[in-house]
Amino acid sequence: MIDRIMREVRRNIEGSGQHVFIIFPESVREPGFAYTIGNAGRGLPELLLIGSFPPALAGRILNELGAKMREDGRPLPEGLVDIGWTFPFKIRKAGPAARLRFTIQVGRYLGHERYDVLQVMICDAGGRYPGEKGCDPDFDVEQP
Repeated sequence: MIDRIMREVRRNIEGSGQHVFIIFPESVREPGFAYTIGNAGRGLPELLLIGSFPPALAGRILNELGAKMREDGRPLPEGLVDIGWTFPFKIRKAGPAARLRFTIQVGRYLGHERYDVLQVMICDAGGRYPGEKGCDPDFDVEQP
């Protein structure tokens, strides 16, 4: 089964530049998350989105941001990144805990843990991002 999944991952990377894994939460107390595989092979960071967002939305966000990064040939800048959506996304460099807890399949695919992860954060309806005072708890996600 793992071999079949990794063949699909490889096909997606070859066809579109990256594969997106969407992980559903195991309990209501834990958020879902989504992340990319494929960018590290081009010397770029993988992208991580934490939060129980609709899978189609999470996939679209990571696909558009990943495509922008690959087209530009450089990592997304940290801070606010505007790609024409209602609000810009906030980008931050994630620490080693992101690789250990969230992007496990990237290391398995690459055969090593030497890759960077950028966390993509979405603001709440009031325009507040995770870590900001008053951020809606549904958007105030972990920042590993």
